[in-house]
Amino acid sequence: MPMIDIQQNATLAPFTTFGIGGPARYLARVKSLPELREALLFARGRRLPFGILGGGSNLLVSDAGFEGVAIRLELEEVLVSGDQLTAQAGVDLNALVLQMAELGLGGLEPLAGIPGLVGGAIRGNAGAYGSCIGELTASVRALQAETLELLEINREECCFDYRSSRFKKDPRLIVVSARLALSPGDPAEIRRKAEETIAKRTARHLHCEKSVGSFFMNPLVTDQSLVRRFETEQKVRCRNSRIPAGWLIDQAGLRNTRVGAAMVSALHANYLVNTGDASAAEVLALAQLIKSRVHAATGVQLQEEASCLGFPPRESCNTPAAEPPKN
Repeated sequence: MPMIDIQQNATLAPFTTFGIGGPARYLARVKSLPELREALLFARGRRLPFGILGGGSNLLVSDAGFEGVAIRLELEEVLVSGDQLTAQAGVDLNALVLQMAELGLGGLEPLAGIPGLVGGAIRGNAGAYGSCIGELTASVRALQAETLELLEINREECCFDYRSSRFKKDPRLIVVSARLALSPGDPAEIRRKAEETIAKRTARHLHCEKSVGSFFMNPLVTDQSLVRRFETEQKVRCRNSRIPAGWLIDQAGLRNTRVGAAMVSALHANYLVNTGDASAAEVLALAQLIKSRVHAATGVQLQEEASCLGFPPRESCNTPAAEPPKN
């Protein structure tokens, strides 16, 4: 039986792009499916909840930490067969985009530059510039935490939606790997498109800030006058009646607003930034202020895209933690 690496009272802040968070009671770093099963059995034996850590690019951890077993997925195998790619949950998404470009396999270019790992990208149906990873996904292998059964789940059963999936709604389903259907093409052209996408992100200097990326989801807006105002001002069509949350935050005049060391980015209003030693409590207070002011200014209710770990249950907080597996 594998002997997994388990640490006690391990600070989780270094495992997040926010650089915020207290200690986990236990931190398990797993590199294989048997080790993942062992980590879940470890949590079950101690009647502790577990939470999955990926790249930490979409996660806010409580200042008090997590009174459970934080499981960091470090499964990093990549297999290519024709135009089919199978990547495990711990594979770096941006590195994968560039690797596929070198092989002449396209489709992932709009995701270039998005921080994080494949597992988290599948869980949150990561996307940019009108594309998302769910559109490329043929199937997902996920471990059912209670039965320890490995399931093969096809695209339709994944229930992909805007920044959501079956796996985000049910933390007992842990993404182990994903099979993606890509398109053969000219490596130089695919690489050029990926580099253009990365250049767009780099030009905004967002990679220099300690944040989780977009903190709020782009909301579905039914107020057509607001949609028309956005389209007129920005000179772009509104995608599927979703207005960028950053634009709405700007309408409320909140750019550069601070709560302690947490700040609305000067570069992108939907990025909440840790300017130094921000606490998770300050980030949540800032997020609540934004939601209140945006609703007052536009009538739109924002919803967090970022997930939270170690907090009491909150209606507005997506949590990647699951209760102890049943015996």
